[in-house]
Amino acid sequence: MSLTRRNLFRLSGAAGLLGAANPLSAFDQFFRAADPTLAASTKVTTCCGICSPACGLQATVQDGVVRFIEGLPNDAHGEGHLCGKGAAGAQFLYDPDRLKYPMRRTNPKKGFGEDPGWERISWEQALDTIAAKMKETVDAYGTESLLFVTLPSPDLWARFMNAMGVVNRIDHIDVCFQTDRIVQRYTTGGKTWCNDFENSKYILLFGWDLVAKAKVVYANGIVKARGNGAKVVHFSPTYTTTSRMASEWHNINPGTDLAVALAMIQVILSEQLYNKEFVDNFTNFAQYESQIRAHFAQYSPAWAAGISGVPAADIQRIAREFAASGGGIVPAHKKTLCANYMNATQLVHAISILNMLAGTIDRPGGRYFPRTYSVPGVDAVYPPPAYPPKSGRRVDGRDKLPLVQETDTGLFSTLADGMLNKFPDMIKFAFWNAYTILAFPNPKTMEQAMAKVDFTVVMDFIPTDTVTMADIVLPSAMYLETSDVVVRDYNAKYPQAVARAAVATPIFETRTAGYVAIELGKRLCPDYFKTPDGAWINPNTLLDEKVKRAGLGTNFADFRAKGIVENRAAFTPRTSFATGDANNKCQIYVPQFAARGAEALPLWHPKREMPTEHYPLYYLTFIPGIHKRNTTQNNRILNEIMPTNAAILNPALAARLNIREGQMVLVRSRVGQIGLPAHLSETVRPDAVMVAHGFGHQSRLLGAAGGRGVRDGDLVPEASIDDFVAAGNYGGASCIMDAVCSVEPLS
Repeated sequence: MSLTRRNLFRLSGAAGLLGAANPLSAFDQFFRAADPTLAASTKVTTCCGICSPACGLQATVQDGVVRFIEGLPNDAHGEGHLCGKGAAGAQFLYDPDRLKYPMRRTNPKKGFGEDPGWERISWEQALDTIAAKMKETVDAYGTESLLFVTLPSPDLWARFMNAMGVVNRIDHIDVCFQTDRIVQRYTTGGKTWCNDFENSKYILLFGWDLVAKAKVVYANGIVKARGNGAKVVHFSPTYTTTSRMASEWHNINPGTDLAVALAMIQVILSEQLYNKEFVDNFTNFAQYESQIRAHFAQYSPAWAAGISGVPAADIQRIAREFAASGGGIVPAHKKTLCANYMNATQLVHAISILNMLAGTIDRPGGRYFPRTYSVPGVDAVYPPPAYPPKSGRRVDGRDKLPLVQETDTGLFSTLADGMLNKFPDMIKFAFWNAYTILAFPNPKTMEQAMAKVDFTVVMDFIPTDTVTMADIVLPSAMYLETSDVVVRDYNAKYPQAVARAAVATPIFETRTAGYVAIELGKRLCPDYFKTPDGAWINPNTLLDEKVKRAGLGTNFADFRAKGIVENRAAFTPRTSFATGDANNKCQIYVPQFAARGAEALPLWHPKREMPTEHYPLYYLTFIPGIHKRNTTQNNRILNEIMPTNAAILNPALAARLNIREGQMVLVRSRVGQIGLPAHLSETVRPDAVMVAHGFGHQSRLLGAAGGRGVRDGDLVPEASIDDFVAAGNYGGASCIMDAVCSVEPLS
């Protein structure tokens, strides 16, 4: 019975009948005077862990509970603001579906339709079992039989994998920014996330929906740029938030951005519009001028117009305006430019050349390199014994792409083919850390590949689809429960570091990947997890030492008390670029690419698949700004805002096919089909279907996201490594939007 005024008097009357001296004494707990000590709260400075900019935040904590999260004033990234995902952070911490303790599978059958029959076990049991299985697997099949689907972080986790000689570590970087990492390394001297938008005069955006993707640091920059009078030109096959904010939007044919970029280079070179001072002094243009000019002469605006649908006059005009602006930038971030199409590697090379021709590499208004504090890793603090050599076959075929092999990132796109076809039954043991198969093209084949693995461990903070396929599940701590040093590398004209401080004690039995690394290291490779005096590495002592050596404080407690440490200094542009060039210059023509069988200058390549009679429509996918890929859909706040996805169609296409708003439709590709409701919008081309990524979780243990929506990846064909080689995809760009499709009404 709820406590109301009527119930109160009824209950107090009953208390009188029971002879209570004070009929209200039973309710003292409800009516006692407020105790200010119970209401006391503290604000803890930390930073977000949802995505890579790690915006600074303040968490209001009361009685050990996070009550409110807000942006951190004076933080270089968020500037006091958080996106919707960051503001909803406490819901990740207190998700009712969080994994609470280690579990062991009792049902040997694996599949999304199977009940794993979870049995609770202790951490000791879990770690002992994992260590025994790893040792048994390596002894019988070698280290090539181990698969780790994880980022190489934290550094303790990377140390464990290196100590074990893990050959097959796979991550999502090929579906994100791998191509740009490779290209920038050899053209300008390394991948940078820094774009000086606020001082840019002309911003060219190929496909990147910069504003809607909710990277606050970039959104702030583009708003300042427009306020300062910069022109923003957006090429995109859909009309987005960024398109509305841009000075011009061009409805480019999907997958043809490369053609427009090549033609712009041709205009700038043929009309001598490039920044001669920068190009002559800081690039290898003079050394390879004849090859460069001859190469780009073939890519005229008229040629590009026929491919892209962008008028030749506009291509020519924009190229001239960009070059004449004196402060132009062509940024590239993640996914859209760097991974959507088979020709993404060539596109990011062309983009890098446009930035060099503009003369804005590490200059005001352009891409620049972050000025940061140097924080040592565990190997610098406690130098390890020599790591064993990594010998064995790459299940994803990465060794056939030498430039990708150098970056030590994995290929999501080719993993399933490698496990099922190229090297069937090679992988015997798998460890998945914070990844779900929704991130893969054609998740159905990844499910088949996972089912063939003898023993799988999954570490995560909620019961994802991947968790349902595990033999052992480890509950992971999340960013509000952990501490670390975070250096600014998005808006970083001077060094700035933020203390990531645990704002809540890890709940239930959650642990970090660093803890797992140390504990497995003790069992499997103990010499790598001892300090020089023979003691086990202690993560808290390690963190104190990192802080001290970086000059951020005497220890982490001191650093945490400061919250932010910065060293404001004047920005001095670079005159030397570590590209591998003998003269330390930026490289337009990249001889290292040619030496590895790749293209020294970007050639035109079409997207992987074009519309056909049976599949006449482009298939477009996108990540809505309210979500982060496939990890936020179970957050109750974000789920309420966007709980599911739809097939977004242009009204003209819908009218032609007799499809109405909300009607169920069937979308097909050559590898699968999905059924979902239609949503009509003028923002999508009439020759395309667009579906949001991140939905269609199969795990029924996800109370908000499980069983809602469809997997956009079910229509995206996976690839083989041979496909990449044949297409000249030397950067290993994932083809996550190269599919074509058909659509029809279901009722």
